[in-house]
Amino acid sequence: MASLADQLTSLLGPDRVSATQADIATHSTDKWFASNPPEVVVHAESTAEVSEVLRFANANRIPVTPQGSRVGYVGGCVPLQGGIALSVARMNKIKEITLADGVAVIEPGVITGHLQNEVRKLGWFYPPDPASLKECSLGGNIATNAGGPRCLKYGVTRHYVLGLEAVLADGSIVKAGGRCHKNKTGFDLVGLMVGSEGMLGVVTEATLRLIPHPPMRAMLSAGFNSFAEAANAVQRILGSGFLPSALEIADKFTLRAAREYLGASVTPEGDAHLLVEIDGQADSVKGEIDQLAKLVE
Repeated sequence: MASLADQLTSLLGPDRVSATQADIATHSTDKWFASNPPEVVVHAESTAEVSEVLRFANANRIPVTPQGSRVGYVGGCVPLQGGIALSVARMNKIKEITLADGVAVIEPGVITGHLQNEVRKLGWFYPPDPASLKECSLGGNIATNAGGPRCLKYGVTRHYVLGLEAVLADGSIVKAGGRCHKNKTGFDLVGLMVGSEGMLGVVTEATLRLIPHPPMRAMLSAGFNSFAEAANAVQRILGSGFLPSALEIADKFTLRAAREYLGASVTPEGDAHLLVEIDGQADSVKGEIDQLAKLVE
């Protein structure tokens, strides 16, 4: 009987299938501490190829683990049951950026930071900003409903996905949503798919909402003697009607680690540190940053 790699090679061609030791090791884990090897790695380059793999795997009851950039820290793309590691990293095209309706159409392997840079050149903004944005893929962001510091004001990935193309476990190709910014027709299948961790299907294309890039940003940094004092400052900021684009507190344990790593001269004094970012029109930002400085005194 032909091996799994041989069967998949006959379906997809030799440049899409690998069972080399190096490829197996690479696709055995993400940035989590644990790993488990797949039997074979498939490097899909199209929706049709993803469909072929899932149809074949479904018919033969072979487990499939979708993978993107593999930079998560929770083992979400570790192939715990072996089988097929289905990588969509080669599906990395930005198919369209249209400013007339503020939309980008992308494949799942596009790196988040790359899309942000491309739309920024045009004066537009894709806000979700996970910490790994320079290396994580948009397909992975969609699978995990990723967000970052700016979720306070701008929300997370779910708020920017207008439409999806996905392949279900039996190989069926489905489309949900579209490019309309307000769409309340029928069930919210896009919302169901976003954050589903690849359990409901493999996303092969996404239509994303873009917004105008804020002309100016400013950052306020403040040190406090205790975490409670910093938390009270946060309450004063929000209670005064401000909605920062990002707001983070570092506690004494984080500051201690930062001082050990960076040195005391570049880290703030005290047992808590507050960072507040605001954005918007220049005159507004300049006025707000002065008011915020008074609130954190």
